[in-house]
Amino acid sequence: MNASTRKRARLACKPCRDRKRKCDGSNPCTTCTQWGYECEYEAPRRKYPPQNAAVSSTAGLDHRGLVQRLEANSGAAFVRNLGLKIDPARAPKLNLFAWNVGLRQLSTGLGTALALPIIDITSLEHMRVLAQVYFEKVDPCYGFIDRQLFFERLDKRWHSPPMPDTYDSVLGGVAALGCLFSQRNATITEAHLVCAAISILNTHHLSGTPSMDLLTGWTLRTIYLRLTDTPHSTWIASCTLMHLIEASGIHLESHSVLPPGAKWDPDIQRRLAGIAHHLNVWTSFDLGLSRVSLQKDELTFTLSPKPGDYTAELLGLLPVSVSLDPGQPKDETDISSALSKALDGTHSQPPSVLAQCNLVLCILRRIQTLNLDISSDLAEQALALLKKGLDCAQSMVMACSPWHQVANVPFQIICVLLVMDTRSSLAMLPDAMQTLSLVASTYNTETMREAYGTARLLVLLHQQRRKGDLAIFDEILNIHQPERQVVSSSPPPNCSAEEYTWLESLVSDLPGLQGVDLDQFLYADGINYPGPIGGLG
Repeated sequence: MNASTRKRARLACKPCRDRKRKCDGSNPCTTCTQWGYECEYEAPRRKYPPQNAAVSSTAGLDHRGLVQRLEANSGAAFVRNLGLKIDPARAPKLNLFAWNVGLRQLSTGLGTALALPIIDITSLEHMRVLAQVYFEKVDPCYGFIDRQLFFERLDKRWHSPPMPDTYDSVLGGVAALGCLFSQRNATITEAHLVCAAISILNTHHLSGTPSMDLLTGWTLRTIYLRLTDTPHSTWIASCTLMHLIEASGIHLESHSVLPPGAKWDPDIQRRLAGIAHHLNVWTSFDLGLSRVSLQKDELTFTLSPKPGDYTAELLGLLPVSVSLDPGQPKDETDISSALSKALDGTHSQPPSVLAQCNLVLCILRRIQTLNLDISSDLAEQALALLKKGLDCAQSMVMACSPWHQVANVPFQIICVLLVMDTRSSLAMLPDAMQTLSLVASTYNTETMREAYGTARLLVLLHQQRRKGDLAIFDEILNIHQPERQVVSSSPPPNCSAEEYTWLESLVSDLPGLQGVDLDQFLYADGINYPGPIGGLG
């Protein structure tokens, strides 16, 4: 329906809201009257504030604002509301299920990691191997480090005095991510590398403009947390990184306040600022918390092309992502336009495809939450992309590439498919569940076990609700059994040509009955039904 002609009641009854049906605001409403629902409305909110109105109203506004931010883009709120609508008593708790594959924990007996000097943790040869893994698997998507310069400084570090250096946070961060993308289980070496990088970042005394080494170290730290740690830890790190970027001025490019004489590639600066912005925006959306807005918030990222690099694909999603901020009101046209732009993007590699899927899932959740309509073409394009995303997630798991979206996207796909509740969407559920099962079995963490169990619970609740609906239909058909009589070779008795044509049109207009052989239905098992139109009159 065209948004300009759509009319909605200011207050919808509870059955219509739960079933996402249109409500005319009557008591009882037309929908409940037609379907036999018990029409009821929630008690109206207090019109006038109580005593201490100034304090209570402010708290109320803050609470409503928090709820709005949380429900706008957060997958956690979407999953919670999905469960509440199906079965309030058994709905999953509010939690960011499958936010990543889970915490990296050392095996028993490996001891506790210490903040050792970077050159004492492992050999130079091992560091080179881990760095090669990083530049093969992580750098193409998050490309903000000059590879040649990195290896030059790595070799130089192993031939310098064992004094700590800010660049050690970069060396440790790259090597730790190399461990993550080459070994499914954590090792003591990875833990030492992480501790060394954290120690450098936390003890650094900032007395002036942040250096690019410090910014790079914090970016690597934030990426590692996004892949392995909790949402709030990642959010705090991403906010710290954004404040450091603002202090450095690299997002302003021509007005950069980097120390005089610092020779940094402007393309590297743009890439680093863009990735930091991307991490902060999406972590904030997931948690429903505030993101760090820079003076020049609408950043443009025109990157220099590099062979095998698709960082530009990732950063190309930022304009649509930022437009989804809860503080920017969106109507049906805006949301449909955002979905169309997200679907039109070109994404060539699995991590980039999953980032695109994550954006599309966010928009689909917003559409379902606001009970908006989208065209069938957009819906089919979205389902096709999500199917592609499931294939990418499976290939990335097998290639030991534990990007956070490997866990998050399949779980959120399951939830969105259940809410869409169409034949096309439900047909994708087996593949989505199989993908999440693969991730959970490969990374056998508490996080993945909880996510897989929650997904199975949501499917079970949906199935039980459907069984209840089917029982109602069975009861109706059992009560209203038509009389049977032998069919002759002539057309259906008491059915004129006009009535038969009308019935054919009715069947063709019902999505669930398209393709049905009407003659076979009327003469099934050699019987027909009395009445003007097969017993329906």
